Amino acid sequence: MKFRVTKRTLLAAALAALFLLAGCFGGDSVIHSSVASYDQSATYDAPNLPDSQHEDVMLSDMSYERPDIDGMRAAMDDLQRGVSDGKPAEEMIAAYEALQQQYDHADSMLSLAYLLYAFDVTDTYYRDEYAYLQSALSELDGDMQSVSAQLFESSSEAERLAKESFGEGYVDAIIRDEAYDDTTVQELLSQEEQLTLDYDNLSATFSILDNGQRWTYGDIVSDLTLGYDEYNRLYDAYCAALNEKAGDVFLQQLAIRTRIASRLGYADYSDYCYDTYGRDYSPADAGALHAAVKRYIAPLFIEASESDDTYDLDAAYFDEDAFFSELASASNAFSPLLGEPVSYLLQNRLYDFTDSAVKMDTSFTTYLSDYRAPFIFSRWTGSAEDIATSLHELGHFTSYYHNAASGYSAGDNLDLAEVDSQALVLLLFEDYEGFYGDLADEAKTTALIDAMYALLSGCMEDEFQQEVYANPAITLDEMNALYLRLAGEYGLEEVYGYQGTEWVLISHTFQTPLYYISYAVSMVPSLELFDLDQSDPAAAKTAYFNILMRDQYASLEDVLSRNGLDPVFSDATIERIAEILRQYV
Repeated sequence: MKFRVTKRTLLAAALAALFLLAGCFGGDSVIHSSVASYDQSATYDAPNLPDSQHEDVMLSDMSYERPDIDGMRAAMDDLQRGVSDGKPAEEMIAAYEALQQQYDHADSMLSLAYLLYAFDVTDTYYRDEYAYLQSALSELDGDMQSVSAQLFESSSEAERLAKESFGEGYVDAIIRDEAYDDTTVQELLSQEEQLTLDYDNLSATFSILDNGQRWTYGDIVSDLTLGYDEYNRLYDAYCAALNEKAGDVFLQQLAIRTRIASRLGYADYSDYCYDTYGRDYSPADAGALHAAVKRYIAPLFIEASESDDTYDLDAAYFDEDAFFSELASASNAFSPLLGEPVSYLLQNRLYDFTDSAVKMDTSFTTYLSDYRAPFIFSRWTGSAEDIATSLHELGHFTSYYHNAASGYSAGDNLDLAEVDSQALVLLLFEDYEGFYGDLADEAKTTALIDAMYALLSGCMEDEFQQEVYANPAITLDEMNALYLRLAGEYGLEEVYGYQGTEWVLISHTFQTPLYYISYAVSMVPSLELFDLDQSDPAAAKTAYFNILMRDQYASLEDVLSRNGLDPVFSDATIERIAEILRQYV
């Protein structure tokens, strides 16, 4: 089934979707909302959750145990025999629900294993456990897909009960997609995952030797004593050296991913990947967005970057404890629907921002369903970007807190999941003085430029990968040349300077291929909500929480239209987004 492949191998976004875009937004001008069609009848009712929904639990209270894979397989075999023997549909659905619970526990352990591995990538125990569990569950998924389809199609009563229990979207997806019951595909997926782990370890530990001194990526970007030319020289040298090593890993992934797509009947891996993500738009639709963003956003980004003067913000240090103290009061003032998850986050210390040489160089929010607890993983170095990253991940945390989707039948829209995070950063605009102090105005300027960067880089990384997957015989040198050309087309080469090797720093390309477009797609409605917030904050918050509390398997277009937001893949929409950005910048 498509969603299971997404869940296990592509939707690592729940585990490792990095937030590489510093995202905070602002502006002192007030303009009328461009969301003229906003549906004022859209309402949101606060969830009435029982006290037991989120029990107090800390990471130290959680323990990893390898799930009983053999027991899950035996239960699956029993279920298949029961369906074949014609046992009553109600009995079989109950057995299926019990199997779902086993999958839910296994997913929770998978998330916990990855989280514990991320704390120390040199510790092979959790790395090996994660690799084992990822592979074992992928193998089970093919059989689970088969028995699910067999059960749901066994009788009209079974299908009816399944839709009542698991949702119509899930049942329809199971019946529609039976191609993944293929041992060859599962073997290829396991090989792909091992290469992803190889990249994780490489990127976390890689360094270069320069004039007798070892430099990691973190050393280079955090050393404020480096002059402009020396910084650029070291940065370029690091990217070139990593490109040679990580490029070889990606070329192996490219070959495997091409075989997966071919085996399953897709024209190329981009078509396969978009389909498995459950997107309601195609790579060709994304291509139209690429063109619109180049046309309307790139010139504005170059213009804004030329006048950017935020050096004081870049050099400032921000205290972690002070930020979280301010966040507690700001979230309560924003809405009880935000104050409650923030209180839960802080009370149970469901985040870790320690800085460590062996810690995975990433930020993500994961959900540990056994404990009904989200967890934020990141690093705090004292930069302004730490605040932006924290607010972004808080959007994911809040979504998991109020509307978590977990287990085998879980489904969620990637683009809407990024609206959860990117829109929250925008809607907290009025609290920047508390977060950044005297540098709030600089933070607002930086945030708007970063919003443009999200649109540009989201499209650029997607166009880069689409072209690579359409030409799987491409060489590393040709990939680097392609990346350099696209950086020029999107205005990033003019602003930052590129040599074409920098793409290996984008971990999504290795971990969650073709995910990056979701940052661009989600930024469009996020900016519309930001614009609406300037004239009608209550309406903006209502729409935001409506989106956050969406139904599983809800489509991007449907959720946006029901909340008065415009279609993303429209030239006119992107032109208006550029005008919003221009007026605020």
